Amino acid sequence: MLAIVEAGGIAPLVDLLRDGSADAKEEAARALGNLAWDNAAIRVAIAEAGAIAPLVELLRDGSVEAKFWVARALRNLACNNAANKVAIAEAGGIPPLVELLRDGSAEAKSDAANALRNLADNNAANKVLIVEAGGIPPLVELLRNWYAKEQAAWALQNLARNNDGSAIAIAVAVGFEALIQLARGGRVTVKDHSGVLLIVWYPAGVPVKRKAALVVAALLGDCVPDSTPRDIKAVIGSYL
Repeated sequence: MLAIVEAGGIAPLVDLLRDGSADAKEEAARALGNLAWDNAAIRVAIAEAGAIAPLVELLRDGSVEAKFWVARALRNLACNNAANKVAIAEAGGIPPLVELLRDGSAEAKSDAANALRNLADNNAANKVLIVEAGGIPPLVELLRNWYAKEQAAWALQNLARNNDGSAIAIAVAVGFEALIQLARGGRVTVKDHSGVLLIVWYPAGVPVKRKAALVVAALLGDCVPDSTPRDIKAVIGSYL
């Protein structure tokens, strides 16, 4: 693969992304994704050749198959590359990845989740952007999808790590039981219907526990009649 880079093979692929036919764009995205797989130097070279912006454009406007290959390419480009994570976000890549979580094929959903996982890894700004783009509900929904659940679980892990707001939002999306877990122990375990462990995450200690407890308190306050304030206080106190 390095031979392709040294021979100047990346630039023509990027040109196809910009100006090629629909089929040529799809094949260029596929080729760039394959080149970026497990090769740090090539990830850098692809980004430097200007591929990220046209990849994101194809993710917005391309065919179903093209979007799948773009999601895979962005997944690979964002892997262990801090600069590419920033560049993909700045090019507007996060909202269409979230959209793909909702409407893509099973394979596309898995790669979109994996791309978001990599984008959120050690990048606080991207975590915020993913949440703002509405990424948490479809990721939680994918925990029920046998094909994509592992990648969704990893994406949620990365979103929750060192981010109390994301951790609470994920717990709320999972359900009240998860929120209770977070308030009590500062961690959440989610299992599927067969009891197979899907995800365990450990947010950042005491602050998230107290914040989750306040959410629990607010929910309980909305559900329990005002005529029993002492009971409410007793229940809330057990979580604080």
